[in-house]
Amino acid sequence: MGSVRSRFKKQGSSIGKGTQSQEEEESASPKVVLFTGCSHQINLSFALHLAEDPRSRYKVLVTLPSLSSSEYLADSRTLNLLNKTFFVLQMDIQSEESIKGVLQEIMENDGFIDAVVVTSNVLLTGQIETHTIDQARTIFDVNTFSVISLVTAILPLMKKQRDGRIIVVTNQAGIQGIPFHEIYCASKFAVEGFMECVAPECLAFNIHCSIIETSMIKGEERTAQALQVSIRSKMEYADDDTKRYQDACSGKMRRCGSVKKLDLKKLAHFIEEVVAEERPHFRYQFNKRAKEAAKDKWRDIHGDSNIFDAAEKYLCVETERLREVLDNLNNVNQTA
Repeated sequence: MGSVRSRFKKQGSSIGKGTQSQEEEESASPKVVLFTGCSHQINLSFALHLAEDPRSRYKVLVTLPSLSSSEYLADSRTLNLLNKTFFVLQMDIQSEESIKGVLQEIMENDGFIDAVVVTSNVLLTGQIETHTIDQARTIFDVNTFSVISLVTAILPLMKKQRDGRIIVVTNQAGIQGIPFHEIYCASKFAVEGFMECVAPECLAFNIHCSIIETSMIKGEERTAQALQVSIRSKMEYADDDTKRYQDACSGKMRRCGSVKKLDLKKLAHFIEEVVAEERPHFRYQFNKRAKEAAKDKWRDIHGDSNIFDAAEKYLCVETERLREVLDNLNNVNQTA
């Protein structure tokens, strides 16, 4: 296979190091970056950040389920950029036909897709006994299968152009299991597993895959989609003892910073750096909580510390076994 030079100029070996010269940036054609997924308001925030680039280095495309979604497009910030560096396309992320149609339209108009950024997230929490298989299917349709459908559709195009970036924005629920988030975490684990498998294949075609992991976002459980899913839970199967543990878990997550309001502007800038990086990493942790979750996940090959730590941290369940596991792990690390 012949190699094709990337449209992303060399910017150093890691995020925040090295920049293109202004002459190079101005002479290069704008990079076509597609923002998509089910988290429309968050995607819009990320997309507008790139569209506001003072040197107009990006042609930014964002998908919405309807072009009449006035609540997303009515503000002056959006209108000032619309059809200049910022373009809106109608797409149903859960429809393979819709995805293929939009990608075909982009290729016909621009001839190239430099990067795609996907943010699809619907939260479901509660006792696993109260959830139905239909609820699980809905969560996987949104959080997992929409990502798989998009990557499957865009790969042939990026393979042909021998260049591209596929970036999935996810959170710590894809790193470690969280009590009372079983189905949600499973959908996020699936995305990380899928991306980890497809990344080597992509690399053979000069396509770089990256995952950006954040903390859980405050207020996610109150979005319209989340409420629509959670209302179908069968609460008659809930028991009081487990409910007390669930309440303890929710409170502890808020206090320890597992759930927090993200700085979307800062995250948008972080995404821009990953998009522009010539040799991006596969996995990034955006904030301290995500980094801590990643370190905890991979320091214990048996996984015991994660289970016992979650029981103690989120449910306030004290176990002697936890202390034994952590002591043994520390001894192993010291002798390694």
